[in-house]
Amino acid sequence: MKILKYISSPRELATTPSTKIVYEWEDELIKNTKLKLKVEKQSMFNFYSIIERIGCFDLYNRILSGKELRLRFIMTAKTKKECIINKNTIPVIIDYWLSDEEIDDFCKAYKYCPLILVTNREVYDLFLKKNVKLPFEHWPLSYPDKYKPTDKTFDKKFSFCLFGRPNPMFINYIEKYAELHPDFEYVVSKGKDSNREFYTSKGEFICKDQGRSTYLEMIKQTKITCYSTPGVDKSKGLKTKFNQVTPRLFEMLTNGCMVIGHYPNAADTIWYNLRKFIVNVDTYEEFECEMDRMLNSSIDMTIVNEFMSNHYTSVRAKMLIEICKKRNINIEL
Repeated sequence: MKILKYISSPRELATTPSTKIVYEWEDELIKNTKLKLKVEKQSMFNFYSIIERIGCFDLYNRILSGKELRLRFIMTAKTKKECIINKNTIPVIIDYWLSDEEIDDFCKAYKYCPLILVTNREVYDLFLKKNVKLPFEHWPLSYPDKYKPTDKTFDKKFSFCLFGRPNPMFINYIEKYAELHPDFEYVVSKGKDSNREFYTSKGEFICKDQGRSTYLEMIKQTKITCYSTPGVDKSKGLKTKFNQVTPRLFEMLTNGCMVIGHYPNAADTIWYNLRKFIVNVDTYEEFECEMDRMLNSSIDMTIVNEFMSNHYTSVRAKMLIEICKKRNINIEL
């Protein structure tokens, strides 16, 4: 019988900001199982590059045993055949932006995997609809347990902050709100991801974003923010129909932010039961009403804790164990 023994991690090679939470997921999974960490080396990728260049992807997979498996987070699903995705790999697909026309090529690239974990319920449902023959299961995104909030109240310094590259709709709404409420001041982040700075709407410099710790601290000091899913967020430059719930929402909630959302009733937002916990606005009038209400109230952390209790990584570890049992894969416990 196949056994899942390892988590394969590129943490020494890939150090972009978006990979930080992936390595935190890996660490939490290791805490909650007996999976061992295997850190990938450049020499391995050099070897894979030779195999791919000479077109021996299929031959390489035929000589692998396929008995000792490793979990591997994949940032973005591709159609290219890569040796890192092989007979010994259980890939966890974080982002899937492929078109329906690319599904066949995706299947060819992932055809040797004993199991594919799809984090977006919308993509999972699409695979079912398209009758994808690969072994796949839904395994949603989570948030590391170490960020569980211990405070019931937060000392908020800023009334409202736009984080990252917010939806243009929210930019227009908050600018209009500030215009109609001259005493209202909010915070924006400017610059590229690698050189981002925070300023007030009056032009006052607050701080330079020096990484994940600065970003999380700014969220912790913010009372209200906004959140939208990728399929309705034109700021990301993505031509996607998918509306996956992302960890940014978890970051906001666990740090005591009241969130004004903009998202459709899609498979993933339904799976997370978002409408029960996150207000959804489609017009400026709705936005203004929520701003007025939130500015004069405080976040209810009991609601946050109710929502987040189902979405910490330790919960996903238990879910992973059940999925492996279902698929007749042993897992180190």
